[in-house]
Amino acid sequence: MIFKELNISLFNSVNTFAKDFPVLDKIVIFLAEDLNTVFISFLVFLLLMQWKTYGGLFAKTLLIVLLSLLLSDLIEFFYHHPRPFQLHLGDKLIGHGATSSFPSQHTLTVVIIAFSYLLAGFKKIGVLGLVVSLVVGASRVFVGVHFPFDIVGSFIIGFLLVVATNYAVKEMTLRIRRIRPIRVID
Repeated sequence: MIFKELNISLFNSVNTFAKDFPVLDKIVIFLAEDLNTVFISFLVFLLLMQWKTYGGLFAKTLLIVLLSLLLSDLIEFFYHHPRPFQLHLGDKLIGHGATSSFPSQHTLTVVIIAFSYLLAGFKKIGVLGLVVSLVVGASRVFVGVHFPFDIVGSFIIGFLLVVATNYAVKEMTLRIRRIRPIRVID
């Protein structure tokens, strides 16, 4: 119960400013809905400019994002957590369906990208991605569609997915390299 109360208290402390300053609301709505698209567009631009450098990493990251979509659906099937507006908490600034709030897929996507690039050695892109993730997550709370723990959960799930996928790809690569070709005798 203490986590539920803390989650609601943190949500209220962030969402309390919603609808107080119309200009701030518009900025945060952009951050909540479109900042991840801007960041992904930047990465696609880098991919097009330096395919050899980013091609494999981009493909692996895309695979992890797709896995996260499946995992999010699985989590929702077993654990539906209502969104703040479903509990009549705070102010909702954007339209959103009554799907489960946990985890925040917007945040999870950017977190996966950030950790993928960071753990692959691209520190500047990774750190930028983590900053974008924090901004997107906080803005999703501000606009009233997520609780803070949804964002924290997205960071944890994203990190674990990236680490697990990196391990699996490394192991699979090692096993494939050990396979010896079979000679066919005529």
